[in-house]
Order: sequence, then structure tokens, then C-alpha cells
Amino acid sequence: MRNANDPPSPFHPDTPSPITVELFGVPRLVEGARSVSAAGVTLAELAADLVRRSPALAGRVLDARTGWPLDGYSFVVDEQFTRDRDLPLPAGTSVLLVASAAGG
Repeated sequence: MRNANDPPSPFHPDTPSPITVELFGVPRLVEGARSVSAAGVTLAELAADLVRRSPALAGRVLDARTGWPLDGYSFVVDEQFTRDRDLPLPAGTSVLLVASAAGG
């Protein structure tokens, strides 16, 4: 039986599922990978986890403190450019990190 002080298990319903964040352009070059796994129930939480998991992006693509994309970079969530920090990220959400001008 779980104690109230126990950390959440990886399968606890309150633990967000990992999301694969695809990287394009400069983010891909800086990270040296096509994608990174991060977790969060909102886009802001995902960004904060992303900068923790990918410190190479800090200061060059993402704000080192919050993980939020610096000017010139944006998230694409389910094929829509967005900078909505409160955007919910249900399981199966597609997330890309790109230069804001990518795709026209």
C-alpha cells in the first residue's frame, strides 16, 4: 500500500506520460538528436521538463530558467504553431520545436 509521502510511481495517474518532442533546424543541430522525450500536462510544464532533459538547448533555443522557447522559436502542437503556455497536452499529442518562421 502506498504511503502519502511516497513519490508517485511512473504509472500513477497524476504522472504525465512522456511526449516525444521532434526537433527541427537549429534545435536539432544544437541537441544533436532528432527528438527528445519530455513530460508535462501543459505546454509550459513540457517546456520546463524539456530544458532539464536537454541542457544543450538552454540559452540557445530555450530559456534556461523556464524552458520556454526564446524569440525566434516556437512549438507546433498537433500541426498548429502555438506559444500558449496553458495548452493541455493529452496523451498522443504531437509536439515539434522549430524556428518560428519554419513552414512559412
